[in-house]
Amino acid sequence: MSTPSTPRLVHVFPAFSTGGPEVRTAILINAMTEFAHTIVSLNGDVSGRSRLDEPDSMTFVTGPFPSGAGRLWALGRLLGRQQPDLLITYGWGGTDAILGARLARLKRPVHIEDGFLPDEAHGQKFARLQARRCALPLATDLVVPSKTLQRIATSTWWLPSRKVHFFPNGVDTNRFRPGDAHQVQAARDRIGALPGELVIGTVGMLRPDKNHARMIRVFAGVARQHPARLLIVGEGECRAQLVELSRQLHIQDRVIFTGAVVDPSSYYGALDIFALSSDTEQMPLSVLEAMAAGLPVASTDVGDVSEMVGAAGRAFISPRTDEEGLGSSLARLGHDVVVRQSLGLENRARVLAQFSLTAMTESYRNLFRQRLAAPGVRH
Repeated sequence: MSTPSTPRLVHVFPAFSTGGPEVRTAILINAMTEFAHTIVSLNGDVSGRSRLDEPDSMTFVTGPFPSGAGRLWALGRLLGRQQPDLLITYGWGGTDAILGARLARLKRPVHIEDGFLPDEAHGQKFARLQARRCALPLATDLVVPSKTLQRIATSTWWLPSRKVHFFPNGVDTNRFRPGDAHQVQAARDRIGALPGELVIGTVGMLRPDKNHARMIRVFAGVARQHPARLLIVGEGECRAQLVELSRQLHIQDRVIFTGAVVDPSSYYGALDIFALSSDTEQMPLSVLEAMAAGLPVASTDVGDVSEMVGAAGRAFISPRTDEEGLGSSLARLGHDVVVRQSLGLENRARVLAQFSLTAMTESYRNLFRQRLAAPGVRH
C-alpha cells in the first residue's frame, strides 16, 4: 500500500482507450499529481496512455481476464494484491471489479458511469439491469456526468440519491477557444477548405453508436445546397464502411477523415458548425469542446445535449431518428452566419459559466479525498 503522503488510486477500466471517459480520466490524473495512479485495463487496451503527461511514472495492469465467475475471482485476487487506498471502477465492464473488490474484502469503491454500450443504445438489457441493481449498491458512490444518468440511477437502478453525484464534464477553455482570423485560416488551409466553403465537423471514435453514417447521409443533402466539406476527426472500426458510404453518395471528395488525433483542439478552428449524430451519449466532451471554441451545435437529442447548449441552440437539436430534422438544422445554420455567430457566443459563455475544467477537477478531487479520509472499514 502507498505511504500516507501519497495515496494510491487504482482505476479499473473495461478498456483504457481514447473515448470520452478515458480522456476525462487522463485530464484528472494529469491534474491530481498528489496521488499515485495505477490503471487496470481488462481487455489489455492502454492506448489512452498517450493523453497522460507522465505515463512512465504510472503502473499499468493489462488483461485479458477470463469470463464468467473466473473473471470475478481473478479480479478479486488482483485487487487483493494491489491493496489500493481507493479503488475507482468505470462503466459496465467495471461492475465486475466492484464484485471483485467484495471478494478481496476491500473498502467499497467509487464507481463512475458514463452511459451504455452500443447494444444498449435503445434500452437497457434485462440481465445487465439486474446486475447493475446488485453490484452498484456495493459501491460507496456512483458518479455520473449527466442528469439523464442521474435520473436513471435513482429511478431505475434504485440507488438512494445521497449516493449519486452529478459531476458535469468540463473542458479547458484556454485550450478550446475561438481562434483569431489567422488561426482560423491556418486551420482551414490544413484541411484544404476553399474560400466560401461551409465546413461541418464532428469529433469522436468511429463506432456504431456514434452513427457517423447518419452524419454522412445528412451531409450529402446539405452538400447539394452549399459548397461544403465534412470533417470527421477520429478513428475506429467503422472507418472502411464510412469511406465506402461517402463513395456511394458521390461525396468522397468532400468528406475528410483525419484518423486518430491525440489533440483535436486545432481542428475546431476550421469549422463553421459542429455536428453530432450519435444514437447514445450522456455529456459528450466533443460538444463541450465545440461550445468552448465558440461554435454552433446541430445534434441528435441524446443524453444532456439539449440542456448543455443555450436556449436558442435547442432549436437545432433533433430527435435521434429524425435525419430530415438534423439536415434542416445544418441547412438553416449554413444559410445564416449571423445565427451561427450568435449561437457560438452563447455556447462559449455557457461553458465558461457551467462546464469549466477547474470545477470538474475539484469535484472529483474532493470526493476522492473524502473517501480516502473515511475510516478504513473492511467489508
